[in-house]
Amino acid sequence: MKKIRTFFAVCVLSIFSFATMNGQDIAAAMETYNAGATALNASNYTLAIESFNKAIKMFESLGELDEQGTSTLKSCKEVLPQIYLRYGKELAAKKEYGNAIAQLDKAVEIAKTYINPEVGKEAGELIPQLVMAEANDNLNLGLFNEAIAGYNKALTYNPNDSDAYLRIGMAQTKLNNEDAAVAALTKAIELGEKQDASKLLSTMYLKKAANAFSAKNNAEAFAMAKKSNQYFETVQGNQILGLSAMQLKKYDDAIPALEAYLAQGDNIKNKTSYLFNLAAAYEAKGNNAKACGYYKQVVSDPKYKAAVEYKINNVLKCK
Repeated sequence: MKKIRTFFAVCVLSIFSFATMNGQDIAAAMETYNAGATALNASNYTLAIESFNKAIKMFESLGELDEQGTSTLKSCKEVLPQIYLRYGKELAAKKEYGNAIAQLDKAVEIAKTYINPEVGKEAGELIPQLVMAEANDNLNLGLFNEAIAGYNKALTYNPNDSDAYLRIGMAQTKLNNEDAAVAALTKAIELGEKQDASKLLSTMYLKKAANAFSAKNNAEAFAMAKKSNQYFETVQGNQILGLSAMQLKKYDDAIPALEAYLAQGDNIKNKTSYLFNLAAAYEAKGNNAKACGYYKQVVSDPKYKAAVEYKINNVLKCK
C-alpha cells in the first residue's frame, strides 16, 4: 500500500492566539480543530473525524475568514479524507473488513468532495482487495455461502476477475452444488484460469466416478471418469475408466486408459490383473499380437496361469 502523503503535520496540536481572531464563533471553530488534532495524534480516528467535520462546518458558516482561518479550513479538508483512508487501513490490518470498507468508501466520497484524487484512487483500489480478502478468509473457515457472497461482490468491482470465479467454483463444489460449480469454473477457464479450474472440475467428477465404481454402477463410473479425464487426466481417472470400460465392453476406451494407468510405473497393486484386462481387450478387438504380448506377461501368475496358457497355446496360438 502506498504511503499516505503527510498532511497530518498541519494537525500537530497548536494553541492559536484567539486574540488574532474575531469573535467567539471563530474561537469555537479553532477549539474544535485543535480537539481533532489532539485526537488524531492519539490515533482516535472516530473523534478526529467527528471534530474535523464539525470544524469544517463551523468555519464555512462564518463566511469570510482571515488568512489563518482560511489556512486552517484548507488543512481540515486536506487531512480528513486521509484520516478515513488511514483508519480503513488499520481496521483492515485487524481483519475488521466491514468497518474498513465503510471507512474507505467514506474516503472515496470525501476525497471527491474536497478534490483529493490521490487518496480517492488509493482507497478505491483497496476496497475490492478487502472484499476478496474477507471472502478468502470465509472460504478457509468453511463458511462457503458467505465466501460466495463475497466473491460475487468482488465481481461487481471487476466482472472479469478469474480468481473470484475460480473460488466461487471451489465453494460451490464444497456445497455439492454441481451446476453452480461447473458454471463458475467454466467461466474461470474462459478468463484464463484453465489449469486450476480444470483440476477442480476433474476432481469433482472423479469423486463421482469413484463412488459409482464402488457401488458397481459401471455406466455411471465410466461416464464420470471420462468426464474427469477430459478436464484433467489423472492416474485414478484412468484406472476407473479402464476397468469400468472393460465391464461395459467399451474396448476402445479401455485400452488407452489401462495402458496410461500402467505407464505410471511398477509400483501398481495387482498389476497382473490390469495386464490381463488389456490382453482381453486386445483379443476382443482382434489384435492377437498385442493380446499375446500382454498374456505372456501374466502367464506366471498362478491366478491366471491355466486360463492364459490355454489362450496362448490353443486360442491365439501365440508364437
